[in-house]
Amino acid sequence: MLKEKTILITGGGSGIGKALAINLSEFNHVVICGRNEGNLKAVSGLSKNIKYYVADVSVPGEIDNLFRKLRSDGIVLDVVINNAGVVELWDLTKTVLSSGEIFEKINTNLSGAIAVTQQFITQANMLSENIIVNITSEIALFPIPIMPLYATSKAGLRVFTRCLRTQLDNTNFKIFEILPPAVDTAMPKQLGNKGKLLDADAFALKAITAINIDNKEFAPGKNVPLLNLFARLLSKTGLRLIDSMSRKQLST
Repeated sequence: MLKEKTILITGGGSGIGKALAINLSEFNHVVICGRNEGNLKAVSGLSKNIKYYVADVSVPGEIDNLFRKLRSDGIVLDVVINNAGVVELWDLTKTVLSSGEIFEKINTNLSGAIAVTQQFITQANMLSENIIVNITSEIALFPIPIMPLYATSKAGLRVFTRCLRTQLDNTNFKIFEILPPAVDTAMPKQLGNKGKLLDADAFALKAITAINIDNKEFAPGKNVPLLNLFARLLSKTGLRLIDSMSRKQLST
């Protein structure tokens, strides 16, 4: 399924996005975007099949400009992978974030992905197969209270994915959701995560395989059964337990 496609990966300059870009570039044309041109340039230098554009998906105008540039350059996308994300540790009883910081984080994780998706749908070739992949998180299944913005936005992207799948049923669009566990990237290290992390390249290969076998929802983390149990049966107790565990594991 992911072969001889033109693929846009947001947040493609580092982490999971970088790993996906490198692995997908073997058989596809890959376009990556992000805010750090140095990172984007370094990734694009790894393959002649990777092209980059500087675009911050938390800024509406930069998303619109990105797609104007794609049209101007004659690039028609077959696949979009909404991967860009930022994370935070935020205890509202101890720390104040500015309104700008709050909006920037939610926009990066959620609003930007929705806007990119709409732009992709309007430019897509309706005569061929199109693929939308939303990278959420296993905490979209059950929140970690000390990460309220990340948990809220990823849960929101999961809901959007389900709505999108229903609206685009019986069309030439396939909708996938990837729910990563803690992957060995800068993001968990930023949080001081002391737990075991999954190798980014290994995870990218597993995610690509899941899409290629038409697995619409890929959640490989070992914590997923427990998170689903908490969500169904033990919401209040589960939240307290997850909060206590995460505060010990992360640098809170």
